Amino acid sequence: MLSSSKGFSFCYLERLHTSADFNKVFKYGKKLKTVFVDICVLKRKDNNEIRRLGLVTSRKVGKAVKRNTAKRRLREIFRTNKHKLTPGLDIIFLLKPQITSTGYGKLKTTILDCLESAKFYNNI
Repeated sequence: MLSSSKGFSFCYLERLHTSADFNKVFKYGKKLKTVFVDICVLKRKDNNEIRRLGLVTSRKVGKAVKRNTAKRRLREIFRTNKHKLTPGLDIIFLLKPQITSTGYGKLKTTILDCLESAKFYNNI
């Protein structure tokens, strides 16, 4: 039996795993900057339509609870909006310390506006 929320899952294949994948996005990807995160986006040349996410954080962001909360928020933003992203994208979010002082709604609108202005997000 398939769940109706199956399209909103966040599975293993939708994550960046290897350092080679991260390095490729950092080297060839487009860099976008916001107040809360830096975003690196790379459109892959393969025919795979899966959009993948990677997260990078440091202890400058805060203690483990704050870092993990911020990462959960970013994963949720990706999970609920991935179907509106351009197919075949690799996205890396680099967290900044300011991310801990903002709410989920402000973070979501900031990130989606940034991706939309770079033509990676289609808000229809």
